[in-house]
Amino acid sequence: MQTYIIATAYFFFIIELFIISRSFRYARRERGAERPAYTPKVAIIAPHYGWDGDTAEHAKGLLHQDYAGEYEIFFVTHQKVDVGHDVSYPHLCEIAETHPHVHVLLAPNIVENNLPRSQKVQNLLTVIEKLPDDTEVIAFVDADVAVREDWLTLLVNPLQEQEIGTTVGGRFYFPQTWNVPSLVEAIWVNFQMSFQGDHRFSMVWGGSNAFRREMLEKAHILQRWEEATIEDLNTTLAMRDVKHKVHFVPDCVAVTRTANRTWHQIVEFTNRQMIMTLHMGLWRQWLASLIVCLPKGVCVFGMIPLLFYREGLLPIVFIPFLEAFSYRLYAKNLPKWLREMPKMRETIGVTSYVTSASMFLGGINALYAVFQRKITWGGVRYEILSATKCRVLGAVKPKQKNID
Repeated sequence: MQTYIIATAYFFFIIELFIISRSFRYARRERGAERPAYTPKVAIIAPHYGWDGDTAEHAKGLLHQDYAGEYEIFFVTHQKVDVGHDVSYPHLCEIAETHPHVHVLLAPNIVENNLPRSQKVQNLLTVIEKLPDDTEVIAFVDADVAVREDWLTLLVNPLQEQEIGTTVGGRFYFPQTWNVPSLVEAIWVNFQMSFQGDHRFSMVWGGSNAFRREMLEKAHILQRWEEATIEDLNTTLAMRDVKHKVHFVPDCVAVTRTANRTWHQIVEFTNRQMIMTLHMGLWRQWLASLIVCLPKGVCVFGMIPLLFYREGLLPIVFIPFLEAFSYRLYAKNLPKWLREMPKMRETIGVTSYVTSASMFLGGINALYAVFQRKITWGGVRYEILSATKCRVLGAVKPKQKNID
């Protein structure tokens, strides 16, 4: 029995190494690819919810993209009955005042207007309805990510290949403090880039992606979004329907700085991501987390307490250290500019030691998703009915702090 347990843990660790090695090969090919310049007119859509210092920096970072073609930026947030608009609206208007290529739109509130889709999807649809006729490519970027000046060029250039339906950048969480929940969340998010490429497992991430405008009609994207919880997974499925590739751009990485995250926050976030993955029909990605991460996590964390009684289980102790090595190995495939950011090397080193815990969390998330269809996102409660349909359950009231 002990032999089977140890063999199971090491078997799934070897699978992890295989996935990492495949991502290295893909990144090498993509970085060496030579394509002619492709500079169609682009509309960048940036949905917003809330505001802080990082958000302001991220929004301003979009203003000076090193893109040889023409582009316009469409910031969008939503209405609120009590105050008229989300807190981000006046800040976005201030940024747009001196930039003629920047526009700010206000989308209707889905709860107050009884609309059958998520607020983010509504924000995106509000912009798409008003895009200029000469827009050829639509790019999307989230408010909580920082992108470099070459972000748009990297994302748009591969779209000249007709078999590529959409391009997607990577998402990287950079913890600014070394509290354990922040580190676990960073591993959970960052390792997902190893699964990306131009193959059937690649997924669109809504925080950094682009597609040719013609795909709205060709892939029936707007029809999929009409009553949907989230846009990016539906875009993934739409591309599969029309047999177009989801193409990962390995040097196009958007960075989110995190700090002092709580266990409640990361469990809610990771559960929500896995619930959407399963119930929107991305079975392969969900199943991979369930059958790879969960058994290995059970073997490692379930057997460690028994080491005092069964010395034969001692080899299981090495798995967390080997997984720390695998995360450091994965990090060597990141873009050079990212690896050379201040304190990045130290942060990757410290973060690597919670790799096993993060992987185990992914397995638990996958199991939990089987029994849950409801999520809370952006202050609104939703029930996911299918990939293209959701039920808006209403706004969630913020928790009141008790004052003694």
